[in-house]
Amino acid sequence: MTHVHKIAAIACAALMPFGVLAEEIVLKSVSAWPANYAVVKDYQQFIDAVNQAGKGIVRIDSMGGPEAIPADQQATAVRNGVVDIQFGAASYYGGTVPEADALKASRKSPVEARASGATALLSDIWRQRLNAVILGWQSGGTGFHIYLTEPPKLTPTGQPDLTGLKLRSSSAYKEWFQALGATNVMMAPAETFSAFERGMLDGLAIAAINFSDLGIEHFIKARIDPQVWQIDTLIIMNADSFDGLTPEARQILTDAAIAREKATIDSFAAMNAAEDQAQAAAGIQFVTLDQAAAQAYRDQAHDLVWQRLERAAPDHAAALRQALGQDEATE
Repeated sequence: MTHVHKIAAIACAALMPFGVLAEEIVLKSVSAWPANYAVVKDYQQFIDAVNQAGKGIVRIDSMGGPEAIPADQQATAVRNGVVDIQFGAASYYGGTVPEADALKASRKSPVEARASGATALLSDIWRQRLNAVILGWQSGGTGFHIYLTEPPKLTPTGQPDLTGLKLRSSSAYKEWFQALGATNVMMAPAETFSAFERGMLDGLAIAAINFSDLGIEHFIKARIDPQVWQIDTLIIMNADSFDGLTPEARQILTDAAIAREKATIDSFAAMNAAEDQAQAAAGIQFVTLDQAAAQAYRDQAHDLVWQRLERAAPDHAAALRQALGQDEATE
């Protein structure tokens, strides 16, 4: 081999590893909600963080929201590897992963849940049930309020009496609304505005940070305080796609998800404060229950979810309640 050929061979050998390393992994992502939703804007920060830290290693490309894949089909799309990453409500997978209820009923924040090992336990369940892993839980300790077209009646013990009222509902709310005396009107979120417009609804439950997304402010006259539960927005990933990543790429995704869990504590608190001001300015009355009534109201909502979980997933219910039921994250 001539001197020139030796140099050429060394140069080719030196370049080969860099060619392999430069092959950036591209992951497809979809969201259960449109891009204008507050929680989706926050999720975009996760995507941006991964793409910034993962240059040349891993990148997330957003396909969009339900206009790309209907929200009720996204869990199947993740399980089958049609998309790699999905952002949405865990309750949307309830038929496949009944343990999703545990997130809503959790008394721990996402940061506390990860530190206690609860997130790892949930991720193992997602792997078994949906061929997916949980990258992160974005809730910031944010819960749900009931919003009504008129202030509610109260029982002698100070509890809301919603007898005869028609509330926009889903499987997540059904038993709670029934316990409060309300009638469930099952419908997709996208149908809510027109339903209020036609007088079909007297109220609904939603997280405060998502309230303005619906555009129903002028229909609503009252909000019940305190909030209950926690929003159950998860970033999940197809397990085969996750396992197939390099350790470096997996760490980039994990670090970005953990950072968002911490960041949402402050960002969602700021969004809640801004939303409170906007709702007050719109003339919405905050009906604040007294301490004893508020505790009973919150306990009822949480206990109903745990009871449902015990019926639907008896193998995991006790462990999940122990892991997630101790701290008052939503107070």
